[in-house]
Parts: sequence; structure tokens; C-alpha cells
Amino acid sequence: MLRSFLLILLATPALAEDPGFVTLPDDATIAKAATPDLLTELVVANVVGMNCAAYQIDDGQWALLTGTADKVAAAIGVSGSSDYDAKFYGPAFALLDDPATCDTEGPKIALLVDRLREMGGDTTLLRPLGE
Repeated sequence: MLRSFLLILLATPALAEDPGFVTLPDDATIAKAATPDLLTELVVANVVGMNCAAYQIDDGQWALLTGTADKVAAAIGVSGSSDYDAKFYGPAFALLDDPATCDTEGPKIALLVDRLREMGGDTTLLRPLGE
């Protein structure tokens, strides 16, 4: 699990900064919606979707969740700070210690992805991740 955590932390900022993987909600929409609660939802969805087999997210969903999270983090002033990891990713990974987390948080992922689509985002990959 620690390896997954480290890989996500290392890959997320670099890939999320590149808006070319999927269409993300625009900056004006993000500015209206950006709150610590939304960032928490996005990070938890990412962590659960990457670590709970029954709720695995695909590359397009991952790019939408992490890309939007990066924009929300920037909007609320935590992007690139230790607060991002300490206040958002740390607690999200700690949730995995509870065996019920996958079943309580997993179903929320699809709802959040749908909400991001309503905000103008999409899960269709515009190009493969890593290119």
C-alpha cells in the first residue's frame, strides 16, 4: 500500500498539471466550486479507486479526478504545499485502514465523476497517459 501511495503522490502532480489527458472543468467553474471538502472528495475517490478492487477507476476517470483535484488545490491555495499531502492524501490513505472504507466510499466515485462531467469535465482520454 505504501508503494501505491508513493507512486500516486509522485505521478499525480506531473500528470495532473498537463491538461491534455482529458477535458477538465474550466477555471471559472472550479473557482465557484473549490472548497476543502471538494478536494477531500476528489482525493478520497482517487485513493479508493486506485486501491479498492471493486471500485477500480479507469485512466480517464483517474485523469479527471486528479486533474480536477490539482485545479481545486491551486484554487484553495494548497497546491505544491505540504498541506496537500498532510491534510488530504494522508487522511485519505488512512481511511484504507478501515475495512468498510471501500464499500462506503467506493459508490461515491461514480457520482463524483458524474458531477465533474456536469461541470464540463470528461473521462475520454485525448491521448494516452504518459505521452
